[in-house]
Amino acid sequence: MVDENKLIEKAYVAHMSDHYRKASEELLHAYQRNKEAARHHEAGAFKAALHHAKLSKHHSFNAHEHLKDALGIAEKLEAASPWPGPAVQLPPGSGVH
Repeated sequence: MVDENKLIEKAYVAHMSDHYRKASEELLHAYQRNKEAARHHEAGAFKAALHHAKLSKHHSFNAHEHLKDALGIAEKLEAASPWPGPAVQLPPGSGVH
């Protein structure tokens, strides 16, 4: 039974990792399209700039959805098996809250 839970957890982690990878790819595409939009805008090609801006928005939305799915999986994993041991204490002034 414990081995089965570990296999399920491993599958969830792999699935979550896939969402993170897809999100990073989408963010890269959004960045590239945004750069193209800026380049076209500077050249006065406003219709092309608008087209690339819309594509950038589309890729950003897809990245958001993948990150949302990854977060959902992480929350399910945490609820199913909270991390053992004491909570991690961050040093003062670490900037992480």
